[in-house]
Parts: sequence; C-alpha cells; structure tokens
Amino acid sequence: MRSSLFLVAALVCGLVGAQPGELSGRVVRLEAQQDLMVKSRVAFSASLFDVSTVWQREGPNEADTPLIYRRVVTNVGNGYNPQTGIFTAPVKGLYYFTVTGVAGENGELHAGLKKGTENVMAIYQKAGTQAGASNSMVLALEPNEQISVHLWAGKTIVDQGRLSTFTGFLVFPM
Repeated sequence: MRSSLFLVAALVCGLVGAQPGELSGRVVRLEAQQDLMVKSRVAFSASLFDVSTVWQREGPNEADTPLIYRRVVTNVGNGYNPQTGIFTAPVKGLYYFTVTGVAGENGELHAGLKKGTENVMAIYQKAGTQAGASNSMVLALEPNEQISVHLWAGKTIVDQGRLSTFTGFLVFPM
C-alpha cells in the first residue's frame, strides 16, 4: 500500500513540475521505447519437415531452390514466414543465424544463407548420405531486410523433423 501511495505521489509531483509540452515529449519517447522493446523480441527456429521416423527429402532440383522450413518450433515476433521460408527483420539490429543440414541419397549437400539475393554463408557436405553440416553467422540487418536458405542445384537435403534446421535471433537492436 505504501509503495502505491509513493508512486501516485511521484506521478503527481512529476506532472505538477513538468513544463508545458515536456510531458507530451516524455510520453512520446516512452511509447517509442516500448515499441522498440516489443519489436526487439525476435527469435525463431524451424526444421524442414514434421517429426517422422521416415527420412524426407528436398532436391535434387535443376536450379537453386529456396528451402521452406515447415515445422516451426519457435517464432517469437513472427519474423519467420513458414509459407515462404523467409525471415524478415522487424528492427535494425545485429542478428545471429545458424543453418544445419543432412546430406541426402546423392551424398552431397550444399546450401547457402542469402541476405536478399547475396550469398553470405554456406553449408557443405560430401561425406556420403546422412552426413551433417552446419554453419553460423552474425549479420547487421536493416528493417525489412530478408534472410533465406537456398539448396543449390543438383544437391539434396533430408530431415526427420529435427536435423535440418534454420534458426535466428536478434542479438541486440542498433
């Protein structure tokens, strides 16, 4: 009860002592900070297919193909779109991404992380079937920049719902 009275008294004193226009400026700044804090809650993790005991495959395709990670485990902030496989940055910031994959029956996996149309990172495996590869990268992104993973032409990737994944999160806003 005492703490509630203290807060009311502090609020009244703050309002009384505020200069004309100063209070509305404070409110605007606080609302902007709150908006940034809400948009800064960004994290997602998805795998290519639903959990199964059967290996499911993507590829080989004649051209580079965007991978759509259908099994969304986490999507805080809704930055990842499971219909397109694209992550869209909601705020300017430093983001961390990791891609994992398992080579399919042709024994070769080669996929790349793209920032827009630019290849920025790749995973590669040529050790045979069911051999894994992973890679991670930190990227500075502007609002609405997009990140996606593409399977390169002629390669395959397999999954049972837990092994071929795409994960990202906001490290901090800038």
